[in-house]
Amino acid sequence: MRMLRRYPCRSLTVAALLLALAAFAVPALAAHKTRTIPVGDFYFVKDTNHTPTVHVAAGTVMRWHFVGFEDHNVTVVRGPAKFHSRDMDHGFYRHQVFRQGTYLIECTIHGFKMRLVVD
Repeated sequence: MRMLRRYPCRSLTVAALLLALAAFAVPALAAHKTRTIPVGDFYFVKDTNHTPTVHVAAGTVMRWHFVGFEDHNVTVVRGPAKFHSRDMDHGFYRHQVFRQGTYLIECTIHGFKMRLVVD
């Protein structure tokens, strides 16, 4: 308590700084969204197009959910950043996308594709 009485401006400055940091940190933590994409036998997203497209915001956590009976993978063959999963027939592969642009993603085992557009 003595320190608060001796340096009231310093205590107020520290409190204001902590409040400002909390104001920026909480929305930044809450802003990350998650998008789940099913990976079934020979498809990423069921769509009438040959190459389905998914749009997400930068910072989105992508979750590919493997639901088929065959092994598949998630591999970026063209895009602003490269990433890939191991071969899987069940479970999840997670990757957070930060770089904006269009990613062409392919299962390198079977050749089916999807486009991921990060805005």
